[in-house]
Amino acid sequence: MLRRVILVLAVIFAGLSTGYYSEPLYDFIWPEKETKIGSGNFDKSPEKGLPAQSEQLISKGDAINSVKNFPAVEKLEKVSELDGTQLIFEADQEPTQDFPVWVLEIKERHPDKLPESSYFQVDAVTGKVLNLIMDELKISGTGLSITRKEVEEVLGRPEKSDRVYDRDMKQTVRISSYNGLKVIYDSNGRTVRLTVDNPEHPGPRGIKVGDSKTEAIRMFGKAAQAPTGFLIYNVEDDRQASLVIKLGDNERIVQITIQAGQ
Repeated sequence: MLRRVILVLAVIFAGLSTGYYSEPLYDFIWPEKETKIGSGNFDKSPEKGLPAQSEQLISKGDAINSVKNFPAVEKLEKVSELDGTQLIFEADQEPTQDFPVWVLEIKERHPDKLPESSYFQVDAVTGKVLNLIMDELKISGTGLSITRKEVEEVLGRPEKSDRVYDRDMKQTVRISSYNGLKVIYDSNGRTVRLTVDNPEHPGPRGIKVGDSKTEAIRMFGKAAQAPTGFLIYNVEDDRQASLVIKLGDNERIVQITIQAGQ
């Protein structure tokens, strides 16, 4: 013990005399020094679905270019050329560790009325625009506004089929059941809602019952304001249609619904 104390004192004296401690000597004197982490890196937890440290996040300019190639924005740009609208692209929210997504605001400035804004979300790792389009709004390959015959061509005949009065829609509807999947037809015989609570029936982009809230956010971005326990996403090319995700107590998905506007 005495020899170690003498050795430490000698090292300290040598360092003070020269004004310099080498890295090995520094480690020897203060072995518990804090490890520094470079800025700009994400500490990934695989179960959280966050970007790994090796993944580079795209820039604001790249995110804007991704949005400009999105069909809804391309259409918006064509319309703006015709009616004299000025489009301004701004970042409403930058990526964070918990939410690695660019949220971009497109302001439409009209010559004779107040500006209008549209919001688009871009995955900061892949550059994919996360806003839903109508073609993606399907469960087990079946979507909205199609006939009963078209549904049965994909899913086959239902296990059960009932006619009930829907108070929200204020009309009598038909409900066809397929092992945890319910397909609802309006009075005209076209699908207006599909609801699933069975992981055998994948929803838009492959989301399914049992997936986590974090996985849903990575697939679709930040949801619109909704009651606690729900994530709601509107469809970009049909603002009346929506994807509704219901979460359980453990923030796992327990139900997925796609529905047309009422």
